[in-house]
Amino acid sequence: MNNSFKSQIEADIAEYKEMYPNISNIKKDEWAFNYWVLDKIFFEDEEIIESKIIDYKDYGIDAYECFEDTKEVYLIQNKYYSESTAITADYVENDFLCRSIGALENGTFKRSTELQSFFNKYKDDSDFTVYLQLFLKKTIHNSEADEYIKKFNLDHPKYIAKIFYLDDIEERYYNEVKENKKNLTVSISSINNGTILNINNAAYKLANVIDAKYVFTPVVSGFKMYEAAIKDGYPIFDKNIREYLGNRGVNKNIYNTLINQEDRKNFFYYNNGITIICDKIDSPITKAQANSNLSVSFNIHNPQIVNGCQTVNSIYEVLKNINPSELYSQFKDTFVMLKILQIDRKSDDQQVLYRNIVKFNNSQNSIDEKTFVSNNSIFSRLQTEFENKGFLLLIKQSDKNKYTNKYKVVTKLIDSNSDRIRRFGLQPVKAAKDVFIPLEKLLQVICAFSSSGYVAYVKKSNMLKFNSEQYNTAISFIKKVSSIDAILDLYLLYKRAEEEKNKKQDSRAPITYYLIDCFARYECKERKAELILSELVNSNKIERIITLYTRVTKAYIKEYYKKFGVDYNKMIKQPINYEILDNSRDVYDEE
Repeated sequence: MNNSFKSQIEADIAEYKEMYPNISNIKKDEWAFNYWVLDKIFFEDEEIIESKIIDYKDYGIDAYECFEDTKEVYLIQNKYYSESTAITADYVENDFLCRSIGALENGTFKRSTELQSFFNKYKDDSDFTVYLQLFLKKTIHNSEADEYIKKFNLDHPKYIAKIFYLDDIEERYYNEVKENKKNLTVSISSINNGTILNINNAAYKLANVIDAKYVFTPVVSGFKMYEAAIKDGYPIFDKNIREYLGNRGVNKNIYNTLINQEDRKNFFYYNNGITIICDKIDSPITKAQANSNLSVSFNIHNPQIVNGCQTVNSIYEVLKNINPSELYSQFKDTFVMLKILQIDRKSDDQQVLYRNIVKFNNSQNSIDEKTFVSNNSIFSRLQTEFENKGFLLLIKQSDKNKYTNKYKVVTKLIDSNSDRIRRFGLQPVKAAKDVFIPLEKLLQVICAFSSSGYVAYVKKSNMLKFNSEQYNTAISFIKKVSSIDAILDLYLLYKRAEEEKNKKQDSRAPITYYLIDCFARYECKERKAELILSELVNSNKIERIITLYTRVTKAYIKEYYKKFGVDYNKMIKQPINYEILDNSRDVYDEE
């Protein structure tokens, strides 16, 4: 039992209750767990979270997420069970799966018009995928329930269901396989030597040629490799990739091809293959493999998958549901191309080659571009500079642990940041987490300044997508602003607005990204970044900004409702009406 992670969840929920006393439901642990999942697992913005939680008569849906760009919807159930409370197969079948799907397919889901409308819009689209995810705060698995999930996924290609027990939640939370020093040797098979292309230094006598094999192999080889890695606790996915795969480790097109008995024979033609880096490649051995048409195999040592992560995950998710004795017979005509490269990562020259292989292989595949955001020198520079000033930029999820362990004593941080903390009227720093700055959040603040508060809220999923409009806007801003101080001060204005909101009985104001928008629009003369430092130079100016735009955004909520009859949760997802905002500011300016 992972008591430490369970305790962390409980501590986070206790913190929510302290931070958001005006959210009435937050006092209920079960409801607060919904909040936790949307916050920590789906990284939903705090302004939006409450509107994504369905509190009663939910038809088996506690919360949801819709992604327009990928035509995906997540139907989320969360159970804050004790270890002694059993999850039953009957509940999984009837409540978790059937009720939610039935209501949405029938168009009778009344608890969220947004969710029902999204479902109606895409339900007949071949690219539409529905993820049903059940999060349990317990470690004990129910094998009967797990087996039903497997059957459901095979029978419903458009739907992908999964139960996340506590250990699954922890891995999803950290978004990485824990690093360890384990070794792994796996066997790769093929029909004959003619389907293995060998490339080696000795034959080619070229300085830049490394030992490599291109192998035409059954998908069962990929499945067995991943299965062995899971069994041994071996981190088979290159860490750079595994850090940023997020929710989308399974590709629905790959998945659907593999479960289709007729189409799976074309898998090789549809798929780009898998790239593996390893420490050593053994010579092929001709040896017949039982219950298969395979006659040659060889071992690879300490493999790392650097390209084709979604392919491997998808293969695993399908084949793990097949009787082991039938794997080769069912998939004997389903092949995939493996590119296996032997690289000595202890060599400086080959370390550079290794990094470039990872980078360039993945620049052309379907993995979200945020995979390589962390390697961007711009962000690395910000991270270093922020730390020098006593603030900790989180580029990766694992940065949380890194900095928590590094700064168990925060004296050094306080020495560097105390003047800024006082100037912005922020709460005193007691732990490293008090000065955490998530990269995605920083980019949202920048986009609120450069574009609008509306963009910051509704385009959050684009912030870390390489070459998206929002990503490019943020990068352009960072490059244009020569002072790191200006970027940091802008974020701290947002942080102060968040703290101010949490103090008030009416927790809707200030609308934090709107406040940044107002600051850019009015105080910085139509978003002139060079004015940031001068407008935040002292505590008096900062207090004026906080006071004024708390009133302005509160008035905006009221006037928007009067004009359009739309409540806060719907308003926040609509473009800002600058006529109303301008009028609201005129009323309170210099009051």
